Amino acid sequence: MIEKIMKAVKSGNKKRGKNITVGAVVGMLLSCTAVMGADEYLWIREDSGAIEFNTAITNDASGAGGNWNEANPYSDENIWNADTKTYINNMTLLSTAINITADGYVRDASCALKLSGDLGGVINNSLIMGTDINNVVRESSGIYIYDSSNVETITNNGLITVSAEGSNGIFNFGTVGTLTNTGSIMGTGLTAGHGIYSVTPTSPASLANLTNTGLIAGVASKGEGSGVVYMNANMETLTNSGLIKGIGSGSSSGLGIAIGGMSGTSGSIVNTGLITGTGTSSSSGITNRANGTLGTITNTGIIYGEKFAVNNANATIGSLNNYGILAAKTALVISTSGTITSENNYGLMFKGYSGNYTAKDDIDYGKFGTTTEIDGYTVINTKAKGVNKDNITGTGSLKLENGVLTYDDSIGNPQTENVSLDKKYILNGITDTLLVSTGDNKFNNSVINGYETAVIFDGTDSQLTLSGTIVNGGTDGASDTVKGSANRDTLTLQSGSIVNGNISMKGGDDTFVIGSEVTINGKIGMGDDNDTLTIEKGSIVNGTLDGGSGNDILNFNPETTRAFGNNEINVLHNISNFENMNINTNVTLFEKTVKDDGTITDLEVTGAENISIGAKGVLTLRIDATRIDNTGGTDKIIGHALYGNNGTIASTGGKFLLALNGAGNESIISFGTTELDNSLVTGSGGTFATTSLLHKVKRIVGTDNEVIITSRADLPTDITYEKLNEIYHSILSVDELGNFNVDDDEKLSTFLGYLNDIYAGNPYSYSSELSRKSAGMFRDIVTDNQFKADTGKWMIYGGLTHVDGGTKDTYYGKGYYTYDIGSSDMDADTKITGAYMLGEYGVSDTLTSGVVIGGNKLKSDLSNGSKVDGSALYIGAYAKKYIGNLKVTAGTGFQYGDYDADRMAVNKVASDETKAVMKYSDNYNDITYDIYLNGRYSNSIGDNLFLEPYATLSYTYIDQEGANEGNKALAIETASKSFDYTVGKVGVDLKKVIPHEKGKSTFSAGVSYTRIFDGAEEEYITGRFKGGSDFDILVAHKNEHSIGLNAKYALELENGVLFDVKGTYSVERDSHNQSGKNKTKGEWIVGAGIGYRF
Repeated sequence: MIEKIMKAVKSGNKKRGKNITVGAVVGMLLSCTAVMGADEYLWIREDSGAIEFNTAITNDASGAGGNWNEANPYSDENIWNADTKTYINNMTLLSTAINITADGYVRDASCALKLSGDLGGVINNSLIMGTDINNVVRESSGIYIYDSSNVETITNNGLITVSAEGSNGIFNFGTVGTLTNTGSIMGTGLTAGHGIYSVTPTSPASLANLTNTGLIAGVASKGEGSGVVYMNANMETLTNSGLIKGIGSGSSSGLGIAIGGMSGTSGSIVNTGLITGTGTSSSSGITNRANGTLGTITNTGIIYGEKFAVNNANATIGSLNNYGILAAKTALVISTSGTITSENNYGLMFKGYSGNYTAKDDIDYGKFGTTTEIDGYTVINTKAKGVNKDNITGTGSLKLENGVLTYDDSIGNPQTENVSLDKKYILNGITDTLLVSTGDNKFNNSVINGYETAVIFDGTDSQLTLSGTIVNGGTDGASDTVKGSANRDTLTLQSGSIVNGNISMKGGDDTFVIGSEVTINGKIGMGDDNDTLTIEKGSIVNGTLDGGSGNDILNFNPETTRAFGNNEINVLHNISNFENMNINTNVTLFEKTVKDDGTITDLEVTGAENISIGAKGVLTLRIDATRIDNTGGTDKIIGHALYGNNGTIASTGGKFLLALNGAGNESIISFGTTELDNSLVTGSGGTFATTSLLHKVKRIVGTDNEVIITSRADLPTDITYEKLNEIYHSILSVDELGNFNVDDDEKLSTFLGYLNDIYAGNPYSYSSELSRKSAGMFRDIVTDNQFKADTGKWMIYGGLTHVDGGTKDTYYGKGYYTYDIGSSDMDADTKITGAYMLGEYGVSDTLTSGVVIGGNKLKSDLSNGSKVDGSALYIGAYAKKYIGNLKVTAGTGFQYGDYDADRMAVNKVASDETKAVMKYSDNYNDITYDIYLNGRYSNSIGDNLFLEPYATLSYTYIDQEGANEGNKALAIETASKSFDYTVGKVGVDLKKVIPHEKGKSTFSAGVSYTRIFDGAEEEYITGRFKGGSDFDILVAHKNEHSIGLNAKYALELENGVLFDVKGTYSVERDSHNQSGKNKTKGEWIVGAGIGYRF
């Protein structure tokens, strides 16, 4: 059984998250009063398959008050995979105040990331943080899964930390299929602090499978600090090979894992790592308060509690199998108030502290100094030191020399074990479990447990290589898990190995290699003398790195085994006292970190005299543009990890990149006492640049520690879209380029999309076409009206009309974009609805004249979220002359349009996430003049059957007022613009007249062809960012050619009542111009009218 369990643990470890984090174990989080920039939080909501994002404060379960949008607001760094519904976080999500006033389950709450609905998953490769800077937050969460939500997977490779009155690193009200943690998850609270809290509000919550190779901790000062809590929540398997801690300070208790309230039989806990509960005397490693049955607990690591290792409080555990260490400080190792159906101990069980330990009985005492072959493992327990079971002062060591273990059994007889790499071992002890001596010493796929120190080197040029091996120690809170000697030691950790606790290499010229797929949950201290620490890409170090004294080397190297798809090493915590740092892979230095007391602070690299970037290395330095020094009267950015270092940065073929994070044009970045070597060359093909494709870095003449950020004069040279370059220049002219974070080709394409929305998807360019169509509708009402006023009498006629159509403009992008997107589509959905009244007077038998008054509601919705709404008032006059079978109509019209435009600017590469989605609005007017001439000839071709050809020539002039969006960042204004159109229309109708007793009915159908003779060519409105240079805005395209299919029914009664209903379906031929093509989606025009002839 244990063989299968250990295989699962190792397999799970190898499959953990693929982005690499070098960060620190954040210990006792007691307060969090500093903030890291502005709040940047997120709610992802799924509803009936639709996904929406929100970054604003909400006040109920529906998300009222939010700024909901389908676009990912943090797309400059984060990735949304729509196919798998998975969100990948690569930035700092932060909440410092209330952003959920109430949602039915929490109130006055704060969360950095909220999930609701059915989602594929979340992957965190960076920081998710919550704190309460104003002491108003009742409950704070890093990730909050709303009630009845279903999230398939959550993977944390970074740091999730929360501090408030009540805090949860992850707060689960819903269902999570699998949660995998390789980083750190922490909750620090006054009344409660939980690493992961899964609870049922109204429907069964579930965290089915939890796998931890990192750190999960909960800290509280008054209530209960728990690492993992299942409260009325389903659990299938909890697998831990990392650290799970519950910490209580003051009057608080600490529970490593707490289970309560479940009915039926829940799953199992498999521990090969370290689970502890410390605080008051009621603390325990695992507490089971379940109403039902906890299936199994299998321990090959260490489970420790202040009072109980396992507290089975009036509950039931199916089986408890111990192959490692179960330890308590004050009471019993296992409480006796519940029922354990099957209990087996092959490891060590004891209580006590600081050299005063006891075993419960002779059976437990008899396990010291024994060797057991069980389930494919060799379990070796070290011999107890002391007089008897009531007086244990520690344990002897298992000495490893030249691959051979030597030790004493329980009665003092010497024992020898030739360590085989094909065998698997579990080594258990209290003090200095494994003593490493000379020679080639290795363990594979084993577990080494020490209540105090697990591994110690004896100072004889000791060497140890561990592969797939877990080392647990420091349970007493004072000891290092791995301890070096005063002489030279060599420690190599290879794939799958995990060390839970601090590593102190002490004196001597030590060599420490952390291979790919290795996890360290603790701090690393290299100690005295000249040491070398090598960290390979693919490893995770949840701890600070300290080189100690001497001349020390820190190498960041590529993985030596097969690649696992890792992109970089993310340094999330401090590095100190490594005189030489060699960057031979992709390394990113973050700008912020968290101290041991929970305070958010600036990340620092100190003591690095020489930082060398090798040929295969890229060192990316993230900038905090909010940290400014004005000494000397000039603003200089000092927010980065290298500002406080005293040394030199040089390139031997690699690149040094600055991730600007909002630092804009002409920003000066100071490196303090860090010197920038001459090998850092700026410009094309150089070794010193920014991650932004829109910015360049320039060395400041006369200094070796300052650079200035400048904007590119033009878009990158392989982009030839002239019009977008004009908009880019306007952004430069108002110094707003800092609003964009463009650091790769795909983001450059996204940035071009932002520019294209201004150029080709601007609502101010669509209103003129609405006005043209509106005036044309009233023109057609006059020319198509077949009713005639009698001589000396009036005819009054009125009706309703509606247009439903739109366009699809395709602007060519292939060859213009470095990240090839092919082309860019802009759809416009157009609707016009109106009413009119016509009055016509019969001047003579052959001449009538009339007036027409009407109004339209006009609207175009653009596919980029922008829209323009308006209303138009029309007044016109006309005359009709009848010459035999020919009717000639001439008329003129005047129209006043009033428009409200909303321009949505979706900046998916925003450096300030609060400006990722901006809405700009303005009200403006236009005036339209229209004159026209129409002729229609009626030719009889049969019994009451007529063929009627017709033709119309019109001229339309539109004068559009300029728009002004106000004073927001990147608001635009447009100049006034006039448009004129000359249009011809010809057609033919087949008309059938059906006389009847009280009047006549007329049916007609036909086809028409419309040609724009002048005005269809590409036109522009002049725009500019407020105070900036001019650029062109493309006016909505008009196709020169269109064909309409027309049908009409008219009724004339002898009593003077008139009625008609008509419809037209219009299609247009695709047209092409220099930058794209245009086609209509097909346009319907319908209308109905009623009137009376006096």
